[in-house]
Amino acid sequence: MKRSLLAICCCLLMLTQLSCKKTVQDQQKNLVVQAMTDGIWIVNRYVEGTTDITTSFDSYEFKFNANGTVTGTKSGNTSNGTWAADVVNYSITSNFPSAGDPLPKLNGVWKITDSYWDYVEAEMTTAGGTNLLYLQKKP
Repeated sequence: MKRSLLAICCCLLMLTQLSCKKTVQDQQKNLVVQAMTDGIWIVNRYVEGTTDITTSFDSYEFKFNANGTVTGTKSGNTSNGTWAADVVNYSITSNFPSAGDPLPKLNGVWKITDSYWDYVEAEMTTAGGTNLLYLQKKP
């Protein structure tokens, strides 16, 4: 009887700890979503391998939405995509499935290397090397 009670207590303790961890992760994800969806973002810098192609993203503005959609707009032309935050792996996945260049260069999983409320620095390893992305919130 004591062993059964001890086993039940251990199981309850483990479930409580898992529940707490999940709650913390949910709160972290909510903060990421809040930061990303509050405002308009621009590509401040994009380096593909060793080539700086930042000017390809000139005049693009990005609006991230809480429902996992994102729009890239330039000169009134809008391309639709999706995005998702992964707080466990500290990454963001983006995809612009039918957009023209340069937006497909944003497709993939970006490992966040630094961030704050108004900027995100991330990198993605590809067959051609490491791509660097610096997003900044528009003032």
